[in-house]
Amino acid sequence: MSQQHAQKQDLGSVSDSPGDAAAFLARIDGILPLLKERSAEAEQLRRLPVENIQAMTDAGIFRAIQPKQWGGLGIDPATWFESVVRVGSACGSSAWVHGVVGGHAWYVGLYSQEAQQDVWGENRDARIASSFAPTGKVERVKEGFRLTGRWSFLSGVDHCDWIALGGVVPDDGEGAEYRTFLVPARDFKIDQDSWQVAGLQGSGSKEATVDCLVPVHRTHTVEDAYSETEPGRTINPGALSRMPWMSMFGYAIGSAAIGAATGAIESFVEAQRKRVSGFSHMAAADNPQLYIRLAEATTLVNDARARIPRTWGDFYAKALAGEEIPAASRARCRYEASYAMATCLNAALKIFEIGGGGILNTEKAFQRQLRDLMGMRNHPFAIPETWSGTYAKTLLGLPPMPFTRSSMACVR
Repeated sequence: MSQQHAQKQDLGSVSDSPGDAAAFLARIDGILPLLKERSAEAEQLRRLPVENIQAMTDAGIFRAIQPKQWGGLGIDPATWFESVVRVGSACGSSAWVHGVVGGHAWYVGLYSQEAQQDVWGENRDARIASSFAPTGKVERVKEGFRLTGRWSFLSGVDHCDWIALGGVVPDDGEGAEYRTFLVPARDFKIDQDSWQVAGLQGSGSKEATVDCLVPVHRTHTVEDAYSETEPGRTINPGALSRMPWMSMFGYAIGSAAIGAATGAIESFVEAQRKRVSGFSHMAAADNPQLYIRLAEATTLVNDARARIPRTWGDFYAKALAGEEIPAASRARCRYEASYAMATCLNAALKIFEIGGGGILNTEKAFQRQLRDLMGMRNHPFAIPETWSGTYAKTLLGLPPMPFTRSSMACVR
């Protein structure tokens, strides 16, 4: 038996053994004070401070769901998303980078072994940002593909070694084709002035310009994503690699919103315990209207959080058993992730309306969390109306969305 084959067998034998979830979450809890303390600095910098990135790295955030062959921890999805929630309660921007950049360590594990070697062969801590909207130009060339143009919303890009870019390859006779392309830092330039926003400032979701060649092995086709035949699902065996891509991404950012809303409620409660109305001279804690809003807001956020272990525990159990995750379950998952983002902003707005004039102070933690939630709510994955149709069709027994070669929207 070759050494390489033996290594693959060893990886397979441990791939379904979940990492130490309790220890991982304990490390997450340990960095929350630092992330909370530096959340204002993140806004001012328009990127996460290096101290945040280092603390998140030390806690294992960027290795949690990375393939085990590259040092991944094998954390199960429900625990992973819960960790995003906890980080979000301290800093919404940190949670956004946690879910997106940390989640891409799982996503790149779907690529070919050669691509994974390119990314992690010399640096297992290499991080990946992304911009899946196909805003740049793609051309087929002898060496593979040539990418030129500008891509936006690359969250956490200042701290990343690679970026994954979406692009549409022109029609070659079979129709235009959507792919994603892995590009190393040497081949892109960050526009440091491009992220001037009102919410999620600390996510540093800047623009980058690209003019480079990308070999075929560093691409991911929509056809492979739709049929879940990516080479990485075989190379990195186990239940984690069998999770649905679109659902993983949806919950990566949905969990950040749940966390930000959790933090907003915590900040609100702390302030209201001491606040006295300048108009009525009544203690805020004695206001029945506050009771109604606070109870409703808390229930909305708690319900969204409770769906994480229910949904992802079921998905992971099915994958462990070698069962298919039904199309209806995937559609429900994508809808509930978007619904969580919408309802979490709604929850924060409910209590904002009875928080008094002081809640407008831009230095208050609640204001920052509210602004972050507003930023999150504008992501395409945060629009329930977009995802409700696919979910409702499954409830009505209609077929799932058909394959479309030119768009990622069909991915299940």
